[in-house]
Amino acid sequence: AVADPASAEFTEDLREVRHADGRTERLFVDGRKEVEFANGLRKVMWADGRTTVMFQNGDHKEIHVDGVVVYHYAETGAVQTTLADGAEVYQFPDGQFERHCLDGSKEIRFPNGTSKQIFSDGSEEICFADGTVRRTPPA
Repeated sequence: AVADPASAEFTEDLREVRHADGRTERLFVDGRKEVEFANGLRKVMWADGRTTVMFQNGDHKEIHVDGVVVYHYAETGAVQTTLADGAEVYQFPDGQFERHCLDGSKEIRFPNGTSKQIFSDGSEEICFADGTVRRTPPA
């Protein structure tokens, strides 16, 4: 399990450098590097190649070595994941899930059991929780 960098105790720094522009860089014995900017933004580069950015509004972004980017929205609790192939996956606290593909197609699953497919040609298919299916042709 990976510790939450927003709440982790950053100790045992090897070196700290304060720059004239207000940036503070810290190097740690575990190989990570943290940069804190004058505006409050913090960026942590982990020894394994991951990067975490912590924004002033409480949001944070994780950049993984495989190209996956995960953005956590503090205010809404939503999570947006950009996959290596460019597809976007959204997860909402109420259980809604969306996948947006590069070809324009979308898959949406709602908490009430309804699902919606939007195809690249613009046609749609909605499957309601009661089993009813509604299809619409391309626009």
